[in-house]
Amino acid sequence: MVRKKDLEKYILALEIKQYKDLQVFEFHGKDARGFDFVVQLSPVDALPLIKEPQTVDADRVKMYLGGDPNNIKEIDTEIEISMGKEPETYKIDSAAMTYIPKGTPHKQRVLKKPKKNSWILTLTLPPKYIEPVKPKK
Repeated sequence: MVRKKDLEKYILALEIKQYKDLQVFEFHGKDARGFDFVVQLSPVDALPLIKEPQTVDADRVKMYLGGDPNNIKEIDTEIEISMGKEPETYKIDSAAMTYIPKGTPHKQRVLKKPKKNSWILTLTLPPKYIEPVKPKK
């Protein structure tokens, strides 16, 4: 039987960072194996205000999503994404996801201000996935 206190450690407190009049949700923590991870949810409008490093020592996933729950594909903007030591540049104008391998230089730039809410969810991932041990049958 699982007691409430056994799972309480998985209810995590977040930090709200203020960038001018915009709020960004951020959490830094450790997974069950002790590896660091970061989750950040920010409005696309905050992107020019957030000074993130161009290279990080962990894999990253960035999801670009529209704020309308009936049409999350519509991000209502154009975002330029550059990746690599010899940068390759791409433009997105609808919901998309990027995977950025550890140590890969990257940056993003909003090319036009969105008229509607749109979001970027960034997951900075642990350095190595270790598959859980499967129970013996």
